[in-house]
Formats: sequence, structure tokens, C-alpha cells
Amino acid sequence: MFRCPRPRFVVTVLAAITATMLTVAPPSAAQGDRWMPAPGQVFNDGWKPLDGLGATYRACQEVRWHFDRSLEGSDRNTLINDIRSGLTTLEPHTGLKFVEIDNADSADLNFRWGDLVAEGWGSNVAGIGGPDGYGKGSVAFSNSVDWTLNKWEGRDWRRLEWPRPDLGPGWYSWKEGPGREALVVHEAMHAMGFDHVKDFTSIMYPQGAIPNNRGNLSSGDIAGLNTMYLNNPCSSEVSSDNSEESVPPAELEISKPDRYDGTRVLRANVDDEGFMRAAIRTRLSKGQPLWVEVYTCDSADCEEYTTVSEKKIRVKKRGRAAFMVQVAQDQFVAVWDNDDELLVQWTVS
Repeated sequence: MFRCPRPRFVVTVLAAITATMLTVAPPSAAQGDRWMPAPGQVFNDGWKPLDGLGATYRACQEVRWHFDRSLEGSDRNTLINDIRSGLTTLEPHTGLKFVEIDNADSADLNFRWGDLVAEGWGSNVAGIGGPDGYGKGSVAFSNSVDWTLNKWEGRDWRRLEWPRPDLGPGWYSWKEGPGREALVVHEAMHAMGFDHVKDFTSIMYPQGAIPNNRGNLSSGDIAGLNTMYLNNPCSSEVSSDNSEESVPPAELEISKPDRYDGTRVLRANVDDEGFMRAAIRTRLSKGQPLWVEVYTCDSADCEEYTTVSEKKIRVKKRGRAAFMVQVAQDQFVAVWDNDDELLVQWTVS
């Protein structure tokens, strides 16, 4: 999410992004694997994955995108150009190919206008974005903020009383280039799986007062994009004349969930690469930690077990939480609250 700086007012910043959920078709098959953070991996080089979900898209994927302009007015009908420009900025650092299409249901990345005030985001939020946990992403732009309405273009913030000497000279000028490209890149990177960072020069800094107003990427932004996407080779590019014919993996299935304490499962599936994605709704408040554990039973009664992986996630708005984990046959996936109370569990077969 991007919040706009306002003269004379202190702007509070949300620490995380809540994904916009869309009713869309299942993600298309694509070559390559999705990047996932290693257990316990620490990020201190200027970028951070969103909630440990990893990359939204597969390496080298053709990402089909759509812009819903149904709420667009004549005063803001050039945003499509900024979206195209922003995605072009991301392509060389990711290996992804962004392709514009006309059908929202077939899109992997959806952009839209929205009344973000009515949706509960506040009057100073310029945009929201995030992944749905199933290989899709979405972005919404406010229909009532000066930045998204392109009213910043040509204005000089030096004439406004919003002193930020820590950012240095020039941070306040939006006179150069498409001023909204930074917003597009920021929200698109949320949809791709990136979280906010504290570096003022990063495109993922959560306020609009940043030096890179034309969508320029910091070294941390580039490191994150390279790690999540560009460093994952396309399977079509990896070949060997002497390789044996590959055997397709066994198709995995997940059981009907065992649910506790009023937990609801919004969606859950496992793909042919062994990645399970699920979204749940709990009775917990926003910000509460949850633990997603993948384990195997080492005895008939499962008194003895082995933890294969464990990751920490947090509850989002309206008690929602989403995650992605890698699983294999005869494993179990459990979600625990911070008091070690089981909320939901699946069996992988």
C-alpha cells in the first residue's frame, strides 16, 4: 500500500498490505518454480518478502494483466499509460513478461479504480495491492487522491510546508516523468510478493514522499526482484542431451480440513509441483501471529512426529490469513495460533 504525504499532517503508515481478493479463474500453468524464502532466512539487503509467501508468479511466466476502467473519469484516463510504463520497468529485473489482455477473469494481475475510503482504507491511501496466495495478484487505485488523479504532475512540493530534511533536496518534486509510475511499481511489487521496507530510496517505502518518483528502483528493490524471479531459471532453458526422460510426479490431494474454534477455510488446493495454497478466516484480530507447520507422523498414533517446515504468518483484516507451503505425500499441514491451539489441519495424500 502507498500512503500519500500531506502538508501539515503526520501520516501514519500501515506496516503490511492486505491483498485484494478477486473471483478469478485458476492460475495458468507456467514454466519454472516459484521462489520461496528458506526457513529462518533474514533479509537485510533492502528488500523483504510479503508474509513469507514467496513469489506470486513462476519464473519466466507470462503474466497476463487487465485494467478495469469502469470507474474511470476523464480527469484520470491516462493511468493506463503509467501502468504500461511501470510494468515495463519491472520486466528486465524479473524475467517476467507482462501481457495486457481484455478479460479480467483470465488475468494473473488485475488493476482497478476503487473508492478506498468506502472500502475502509482511509482518505490518504493512494493504492493497495497484494497476492491472493493462488498465483494471482491485484491492485486498486484510489479515485479520490490527488496523486492517482494526476494532480501532482507539474507541482513543486518545495512550495508546500512538508519539511523532510532527512530525505535531502529534490524528494518533494513530482515535475519529472509520469508521477504515478512509482505508485504503479510499488503496488505491482506488493502483488508480486514484496513487503514494505524502511529505506527511503526504495520503491517499497510505504509513503509517497520518495526520491524515485519515476519508478526508479533502488539497489534493494533490484536485489529482491532478482532473487525472487530473475535467479530462477526457466525450465525451458535448462536442458541436457543425455538426460533421462522425466517422470511426472504423482498427483497430490488434500483432505477435507479438520477445523477448530470457528475457523473457516476460504480456499485450499495443491498444484502439481507440490505447492499448497490456502486462505482461512479466523476469529483472531488483525496482527495476531499464526504458525503453519508441515509434519510427518513417525508412529501410528502420531505421538512421534517430524516437523518438515514451519513458517510464521499474521492475521489480516477481518481475521483472514493466507499461506503457501511445499508439501509431499503422507504429510500433514496444520495451522496453530500463538497459544499452540490447533485451528485447522489437512492431510496430503
